[in-house]
Amino acid sequence: MSTKILVAGDVRGQLDQLYARVSLVNSKHGPFKCLFCVGDFLGDAEAAEAAVAPYRSGAATVPLKTYFLSSTGDAASLPALLAEVAGGGEVAPGLVFLGLAGIAQVAGLSVAYLSGEADDMPTSDLRALAQAPGFRGVDLLLTSPWPRGAFRQLDEGALSADLLPDRDLHEVGLEALAELAVLLRPRYHFAATENQFWQRPPYRHPAATTMLCRFIALAAVQADKKQKWLHALSLAPAPVEGAPLPPEPPGTTSCPYPYGKPSASAAGGGAAADGAEPQAKRQKKEFVKDTRGWIADNCWFCMASPNFEAHLVASVADECYLAQAKGPLVPEHCLVIPLSHKACSLQLNAEEAAEVDKYVAALRKCFNDQDQEVVFFERYVGNSQFEHMHLHALPLPREAAARARSVLEQHGARVGVRFEVRPKGTVLSTVLPNVEPFLRIELPTGEQLLHRMSTNPRKHPLQYAREAFATLLGNPRRADWKVCMPVTRPGGPPLVELEGEVTEALKAVFGAYDPGAS
Repeated sequence: MSTKILVAGDVRGQLDQLYARVSLVNSKHGPFKCLFCVGDFLGDAEAAEAAVAPYRSGAATVPLKTYFLSSTGDAASLPALLAEVAGGGEVAPGLVFLGLAGIAQVAGLSVAYLSGEADDMPTSDLRALAQAPGFRGVDLLLTSPWPRGAFRQLDEGALSADLLPDRDLHEVGLEALAELAVLLRPRYHFAATENQFWQRPPYRHPAATTMLCRFIALAAVQADKKQKWLHALSLAPAPVEGAPLPPEPPGTTSCPYPYGKPSASAAGGGAAADGAEPQAKRQKKEFVKDTRGWIADNCWFCMASPNFEAHLVASVADECYLAQAKGPLVPEHCLVIPLSHKACSLQLNAEEAAEVDKYVAALRKCFNDQDQEVVFFERYVGNSQFEHMHLHALPLPREAAARARSVLEQHGARVGVRFEVRPKGTVLSTVLPNVEPFLRIELPTGEQLLHRMSTNPRKHPLQYAREAFATLLGNPRRADWKVCMPVTRPGGPPLVELEGEVTEALKAVFGAYDPGAS
């Protein structure tokens, strides 16, 4: 027997409008077992209390049992209405908060759910459930944001020009949800938050023995019908283990997400740096234990990546390495990078943090001895599993270094980047006890300029630091790293060789100060 359900997008407290439509659809095309709501169900706290009050008092009734998510994934931030049932439960008769994260049996369906809309999502709970012995996937995956990269594997002509016309499709959604969509192997994945209806053609999961997945995004509840916000579904039981799978419908694609079975690169395979020593350096327990082979396969900075550019490596120590920057602002612009895949400096262990400090001190001494100052800067965006911490070290003439703070603040004011000024010696973790997106710049004086991206009312300009420093150096065009790449000519040396020459020059300058030399 098939199970008939309804799924709605962001309700935002408009329960009367939601249930007017649900009642009509249920009477004409039902009966349906239940209603699931993805996205922001309650809206702001005051509106939520007012919207739910009639259903709690009995003045109004829920026409179809409803299961919904929270717009926050942080238990401490739940509104009072949900804090009463933080682990999941009824807030009114027939109105059920699923909880922050988990897998539940609802109306005979296996339903994975995840509350939250950003970095507060408790994804680790679902990862653990997906990796349990005997796990075979779920019928439904309910999230609020879209997964990052749902558009991959589709022909360009398959996407309408009206689909999120004001958004860069490559930046839509969250990478963590793409990873979960592969781990949980849902038959249907519903999401909202973009106020756009879109139904992707079905795709195959990396596990060949699993049924296809259909991703469906729903708009917010609205009076007009320009965007579909309510979806009806009749879901047949999944085939028993070992039974043949249904034939694929036309238009089925490969999985759009770059995740799958752990590859050999997770255990240290792939390109090596110069000679055998860097190969040995990356045989660290963090790499061996990290079974997420797809991370190394897709990260520019993991030495285990088959695309790792070893010719840019200038030094390798026990926990970190030094690399020539790709498209450097100045010839000796370089990066300090942990060997293990850590998203930002807030995730470094004590040994890694200590070695980063050694490189910082060595670089400062090296360039001070050449009558230059050094600024260090790190950006953490927090929207990709492939984000690998890298600390920029940028040597500057002393005159330019003296103007750095004023130029940074002036340029920042134009794009919504405002700084907290922290004294010399400030440890970032004491200012940011919880990991959140940030930009941190350490000036030659030791002062630190900290920008919390959550304070910018606009979208954070990813090239802000390069733009500001390129302006400081008198050549704004160099904000584009491609402009700073070595120029190749027909019949001349290849790019790898030209970049290698720049790296060799960095090694020659830094060699006497190199913490990894021993």
